[in-house]
Amino acid sequence: MYIVIAGGGEVGGELARTLEKAHEVVVIDRNPQAKERLAHLDVKVVVGGATDPDTLREAGVDRADLFIASTDSDEVNLLASLLAKGLGAKETLCFVGKGGYVEVLADPRTAEILGTRIDKVLWPQRAMAREIVEVILVPGAVDTEFLAGGRLRFVEYRVKEGGPYVHRLLVEEAWPEGVLVVGVVRDGAFLSFAHPDFPELVLEPGDKLLFVTTLRAFPELEACFATGRGVRRVMVLGGGNVGFMVAQELLRRRLEVVIIEPNRERCEWLSQELPGALVIQGDGTDLELLEAEGMQEADVVVAVTDNDEKNLLASLLAKQLGVGKVITRVSRSETRRLFEQVGIDLPLTPRQAAVRAVLDFLGPENVEHVSTMDENIELLEVELPGDFRPRPLKALAEPQVVPVALERDHRVMLYREDLSALPGDRLFLVAAREVADEAVARIAR
Repeated sequence: MYIVIAGGGEVGGELARTLEKAHEVVVIDRNPQAKERLAHLDVKVVVGGATDPDTLREAGVDRADLFIASTDSDEVNLLASLLAKGLGAKETLCFVGKGGYVEVLADPRTAEILGTRIDKVLWPQRAMAREIVEVILVPGAVDTEFLAGGRLRFVEYRVKEGGPYVHRLLVEEAWPEGVLVVGVVRDGAFLSFAHPDFPELVLEPGDKLLFVTTLRAFPELEACFATGRGVRRVMVLGGGNVGFMVAQELLRRRLEVVIIEPNRERCEWLSQELPGALVIQGDGTDLELLEAEGMQEADVVVAVTDNDEKNLLASLLAKQLGVGKVITRVSRSETRRLFEQVGIDLPLTPRQAAVRAVLDFLGPENVEHVSTMDENIELLEVELPGDFRPRPLKALAEPQVVPVALERDHRVMLYREDLSALPGDRLFLVAAREVADEAVARIAR
């Protein structure tokens, strides 16, 4: 496909990196430095504004199979998408940061008024907020996701120094019935249960254990990693869109929420919209303020300002004050690994949700990218075609790709070596990101 991406920043750059191997990609960016920043990719970079018709023409938007608007401005994205559509782009994807735009553009009357329509409007901040809330509600976990309509749970725990599993042989550990050990993430690499080194794997501090579990077995698994009391008090640093949505959902769950936001007008708005929260105007990196407002008593701290450096500093302060779990928004991928190295429990970026949404839009209808863990592990759902050749799940397992469950006639079954996949089954896979698409094509044929 011929794909034009407006915006070569964090989201657009990641999309270009993901798509360049299988598609012809052109990136539009106003900053001339984008050419140097994206020079390692096989993409063409056009310097100019995404709302300039001449720039769009230079990028070849008239012959684009897909136009993706991923700049930092909602208004630029919306106008660029409409212009691209008018200039001949077959399909358009538009990223926005405000939910109001999603509601308006989903209304059929909007397309009638405009005379054209944006094919899909994406709101990655919403997906990020939901992910943060789910992780908060599972105290020991560093990531979690539901599968099969909520009947299975994918969960990730970190092996901690001094914990019960450090320096232990993984295959000798006994887990509750209804729990499947999917594999381990070590230094960013995924070692599945089908990896040849898995039987000899001794767990080390910093390793991440991946599980799929039934809902009935999940409380028992959670107890294996329990660290103390449940979550009662959450401090949110940054009252922007993500911080607001996280606080809103936590209040619905009857948790105590404190929000620290530097902008006075935003604080007033938050106080009106979230009457159950304690909203404080201040700097989330001010140690005296954080101590005065009881950060040390928080069970979880969520740092979601729009500044990586402030998020990192605030997160380090939270760890220094003994906060059990710290979740941090990260805009740059190179920063994410640094955050983990200094002890931040879960660095998250909205671009993970952005890439998943685009891959689902481009990919086959029978494949869904459910989630991305650690930025390089894909959780996939595949509906096996009618001509699929039945095979045992064991035969589908590879070192970096493993089937973890399947759904048949509304019944969900965890991986067993003697369980076979049949045409029409929904197969759930965990795969290293770099081999995920090829693996799905190979398995589903």
